[in-house]
Amino acid sequence: IFLPIWISHGGIFIMHIKSALALSKFIHEANENRQRPDSTDHLDRVEYLSLLQRSIKFGVKTGVLCFIVFIFEVLLYVRLCNSTAITFAQVYIPLWILTVIYIGNGIVCKSQHLLQSLVWILLFAVMLLSVIRVDYQLTGVVPASIIIALIIAILAIVTGVLIYVVYGHQIGYFQLTDSQLTAGVLYSISSMLAIVVVAIMGGALHLPEIIQLDLFMITIFLAPFVVALAGLGAYLVTRDEFDRLLRYGGQSSNTPMKLRLEAKGWNSVVGNGVAIIPMFGDVRYKPLDSAMREMLSIDLVWLCCCSHFYSAEEEDEISPYYGRPIVDYQSPTGNTPMSATTQWGGTEEAII
Repeated sequence: IFLPIWISHGGIFIMHIKSALALSKFIHEANENRQRPDSTDHLDRVEYLSLLQRSIKFGVKTGVLCFIVFIFEVLLYVRLCNSTAITFAQVYIPLWILTVIYIGNGIVCKSQHLLQSLVWILLFAVMLLSVIRVDYQLTGVVPASIIIALIIAILAIVTGVLIYVVYGHQIGYFQLTDSQLTAGVLYSISSMLAIVVVAIMGGALHLPEIIQLDLFMITIFLAPFVVALAGLGAYLVTRDEFDRLLRYGGQSSNTPMKLRLEAKGWNSVVGNGVAIIPMFGDVRYKPLDSAMREMLSIDLVWLCCCSHFYSAEEEDEISPYYGRPIVDYQSPTGNTPMSATTQWGGTEEAII
């Protein structure tokens, strides 16, 4: 079971080494070509500092995550071979560190969305309850149904976010590329199948062994599809990000701000922009116009609720002075025409 997984870790390690060598070669060639005034390569005329930062950030993050998962797999293998060698809490040591860092990052630094922090908190609760159930043999205090329910809740949150992104593209809020849209559909199908697999495994624990065997065969058949669909979606997103790096050199695109008329005057507000969504990369978004939002609220009741999760363009606030009706000026002297005179050399001539 662990042999294919460890082979994949070896492949990821080789890819990291090749990527580092290719990046080093690119920087060396760019430094040499930038010294030549007759260089016609447009990539050499682009500052590659952002490309270097983005590549190092991606490489370090994926490398650390893969290393943590590999250590967890090794500890789990030791636990399965000899249950008395290490406890279940010791198996979770790499994941304890990972979850605590991300939970602290979301609560203290507030650099991630609330749903991301909630997912890490639920994962921490799953590990804590499983340790109490296995290591301390408190099966009556912590039933397996609670752990299964928490895992399903995590997958349900992930599925809801994926549907939110895909549906936002359909109504024009998110502007996904073809690869990102295909990956979103594959992610959604994979997460839904994962919910089915976990639900079947949780329900089979209370059934006779004959029925359990049949249900476990179904889960064995569905589990590879879950991994394959998620992996295919990740491949499409990675290829799309790679093409974007080659095209723009890793530089973040500049999004102009929009002028909005408020009661106190004109103000610059954020209109279109780019958001970094996990499993999708850089995603462009555009606030909905008022007509689209009204159409969503009229079509179906549930769309009325969902439309509030997508930001819309705010209409200009007209000052009450702008809307005052125009009133004819009333002269204080009635209908008598007003005039002024001046004297030039002893004569008086009317100005008005």
